[in-house]
Amino acid sequence: MKRLQSNTAAKVCAVLILLAAAFGTGIFGVRAILSFGSVADGDWQGSSRYYNAVDNRRRELVAGIRLSQRLEQLERQIEEGTASPLAYADAEALREERALVEERFSRQNTWFRFRVLTDNGQTLLGTNLNDDEAIIRTVQNVHYFSFELQDGSLNEDVLYYDTDLREEPSHTAGLNPETEAPPLKLVLEYGVPEKIDDSIQDEFSQIWRMWDMDRAAFDQYLTGFLSLGALTLVALLWVLWTAGHRAGEEGIALTWQERIFFDLYAAAVIAAEVCLVACFIWTAEQLYWGAANVYSIMNEDFDAFYKLGIMGAGALFTAEVSCGALLLRTLAVRLKAGCLAKTTLLCRVWGWTVRTVHDFVRFLPFTWKIVAAFLGYAAVSFFLLVVGYYDGGMTLFYLCIQTGVLLFLAWWAYGYYRLRQGTKTIARGDLEYQIDTTRMPYDLRLQAEDLNNISAGLSAAVDERMKSERFKAELITNVSHDLKTPLTSIINYVNLLKSTEQTDPKAVEYIEVLDRKSQRLKKLTEDLVEASKASTGVLSVVREKIGMGQLIDQALGEWEEKLNDRKLTLVSTLPEGECWVYADGRHLWRVIDNLLSNCAKYAMEGTRVYLDLERGKGQVALSVKNISREPLNVPAERLMERFVRGEESRSTEGSGLGLSIARSLTELQGGTFELAVDGDLFKAIVTLPQAN
Repeated sequence: MKRLQSNTAAKVCAVLILLAAAFGTGIFGVRAILSFGSVADGDWQGSSRYYNAVDNRRRELVAGIRLSQRLEQLERQIEEGTASPLAYADAEALREERALVEERFSRQNTWFRFRVLTDNGQTLLGTNLNDDEAIIRTVQNVHYFSFELQDGSLNEDVLYYDTDLREEPSHTAGLNPETEAPPLKLVLEYGVPEKIDDSIQDEFSQIWRMWDMDRAAFDQYLTGFLSLGALTLVALLWVLWTAGHRAGEEGIALTWQERIFFDLYAAAVIAAEVCLVACFIWTAEQLYWGAANVYSIMNEDFDAFYKLGIMGAGALFTAEVSCGALLLRTLAVRLKAGCLAKTTLLCRVWGWTVRTVHDFVRFLPFTWKIVAAFLGYAAVSFFLLVVGYYDGGMTLFYLCIQTGVLLFLAWWAYGYYRLRQGTKTIARGDLEYQIDTTRMPYDLRLQAEDLNNISAGLSAAVDERMKSERFKAELITNVSHDLKTPLTSIINYVNLLKSTEQTDPKAVEYIEVLDRKSQRLKKLTEDLVEASKASTGVLSVVREKIGMGQLIDQALGEWEEKLNDRKLTLVSTLPEGECWVYADGRHLWRVIDNLLSNCAKYAMEGTRVYLDLERGKGQVALSVKNISREPLNVPAERLMERFVRGEESRSTEGSGLGLSIARSLTELQGGTFELAVDGDLFKAIVTLPQAN
């Protein structure tokens, strides 16, 4: 199909078929238009051509009667000897003109029949009827025309068409009988026989013949018009279908027509169409009325002129179709290319205006928008109320405005509700949720889009953080696993060396150092693995009802001796009765053990370690306080990070993982772990849900 659309030969053939079919459609169309009057009229004497021809004959006959009256007056003056010397020449010219009129109105030269009578019907002044003919029987439709002649001139103020002579008023009143003769009142009866033939060639025979021919050929003209019109339409659709497609090019190819603004192009084409239609109508009228003109019958070139007029009408119709096809073609190309609005001047001006107003309103502060909208609403409402006081129709318009404002506020409120619901969803942690901004007010849509962008950014940041944490955990796990194998071998060989007798005291000292350092390295590796598992949440947690006070007593019993060796005094404050919590016993023990181990490693000797247990508000809180041996030059939050200790010299044996592990294990059990640093005072608080 694409190859057919871009085929040049097919396009040329379609254009030629379009022009030829349009030309034929125009010819058959104008013939059908000219014939339609004959089909619509049931009788040929009911056509407008007939009435026009009869009226022309009546005018010529009245002019001939006037000419005859003047000739009679002139001859009378010649007989009386009162005429001027030129009167003889004038009389001869008038006689020649009268002879021509008599010849034109003789029954051998025309089908027009008439009688001229006085107003009383007693005197017959002229006729072209035979003596035995009555005009009522000879003529199908008799027409009457009354008029007056005075001194050879026609009195235009007293003309009567188809009147009853008995009811005509008298016009002799007011005349001076001594100086003025009364006007001559005449009645003209005229018409054309119903049945005529070609034995007499005049305009009536021409009208009758064309009427008969038009009625016989109308069906053929109409069929040709419809058939060729359908072919024209098909060719036009083909031209529009192939418009814009060119061989060897992808997409729609634009031409010089598309470089012109469409509205200007359309205005020029429509103006040309109006001129062509006017010319077409004028040509059809000339052809219609020319066929009824007696002079055209006498002209030998009329047939050629009539055919030339038909051809001209077809050419005009072809030009109209061509102009319309050009306009439709450029419209189709612009629509296919999607550039109709861009190539229309009015659309550009309107678009620029809308964008300017939109940008102006857009960059106004939200408060100013509300103020401007309210002032506009108040002004319109006040105007409608004032006008509505005098005009009840404006009250209905005021109610429509209020309804529109109500609907707008409802739309705005619904958009705000959607925005709030989306915000709540994102706040609950669903960072991948996107607020639907379809048909949302402009300002709310901007806010929703910002929230969607924040949600996407947070989601990406969380994903990146989780990826980093997983990478750290995997790195620690892999490194710890890789360290276990050589470390196990080192510990085993150190144990073998310890089981042998050493004679060199230095060797014994070295073996003890190796044993101590290997055990520390083993503990560090285990802490790394545990910290990795705790932070990633892969440790299994079995929460149950556990007595917190009993667990603390066991821990104190185990660490009391070690704390005393460090000259640390343990002061514990436990409430009466057992404090039950929902926790995992193994993990909770490790948390308490890490806190007491942290005190033993970093507390200042000769100070006290305070351990308090409190319950209330559905929670149980364990706090451990001590005085640091070294200055705490690290913030509380940083102390809970991995490999961070209270002093930066790293001269102690701690790994810096104890607090991090304690926090991770506490959070796995549904609790919270907090640190507070006040000078050298260190305080750790573990809070867990209380069990009933």
